[in-house]
This record gives sequence, structure tokens and C-alpha cells, in this order.
Amino acid sequence: MTFIPPFDHPLVIAGQGTLAMEMLQQVADLDYVFVQVGGGGLAAGVAILLKQFMPDIKVIGVESKDSACLNAALEKGEPTDLAHVGLFADGVAVKRIGDETFRLCRQYLDDMVLVDSDEVCAAMKDLFENVRAVSEPSGALGLAGLKKYVKNIISKTKIWRRFYPVRT
Repeated sequence: MTFIPPFDHPLVIAGQGTLAMEMLQQVADLDYVFVQVGGGGLAAGVAILLKQFMPDIKVIGVESKDSACLNAALEKGEPTDLAHVGLFADGVAVKRIGDETFRLCRQYLDDMVLVDSDEVCAAMKDLFENVRAVSEPSGALGLAGLKKYVKNIISKTKIWRRFYPVRT
């Protein structure tokens, strides 16, 4: 029997990166991509492929606050075990990011966003109300990250205030 690791293997990372090829086939002019981070395989694979074809694209990793193993590794400078892993977004609930995925995510991701359970639930609700998609929490993580990124970064710009003025 052969063991196939869930995320920390070059061929697994490459396979997960094929999602980026599908994205590029459907939308050729992407500026930003928000990708879930659990063990880092999907994020690393997607970021590597997108950066090869579109070097200026921004690839943003999104983690659940209660299982942010990449964020912990970035702060420490190396993969580290989390003391506690939340299970709400169980598809990304990983205690320790892989060594290879950490190296690649650190190199290819442009930024990170941490989201809490309330933000994930709001994204799940948005997905259902807008496109009638029923998502598990891990599947809604990217949208939750996008919403938070827009709120925290873009809302501070003059352009945002011009089109969405504050009412007094």
C-alpha cells in the first residue's frame, strides 16, 4: 500500500494547482484570487500556477482564525503545531502546515486574511442567497476572505468613499 499525503507532496500540490488552470480557462483577466488554506497544498498549487501565467496577479490566502496554522508558521518563521484546532471549518482544520507547502505559500502568496466563524457564516448565507449554492464552511472561506479584504483595505481609499459616501 502506498501512502499519499493530503497536501505536503509536490505531485499533490501540482494536482491541486490544476484548479488555477480551470479558473484561467473561464476568466482570463483576474486581478485577485482568494484561496482557502488548510495544509497549504491548494493555496500553494493555485498560487504557483497563477504566478507563472500572470505574475502581477495577487493571490491571497484565507485561514479560519481557529485553525490558522500558516499564519502561526509565518509568525514563527517555520511550521509549528497549533495548541488547538477549531472544527467549524473542518475541511481546513489542520494542526500543522506542511514543510513544503509552508515554503511555497511563503514565497507565492501575496497576503493573508484571517476570518472568524461569523464571517464564514455570512459568506455561506451570501452564497445561498445570491447563487443558490449550499456551501460547507471551508468552501465559503474564500468569499469570507474577499469580503473582509475589501472591507479592510479598499474601504479606506478615496475611490470607495466617492462611490459609497458616508451619510450624515
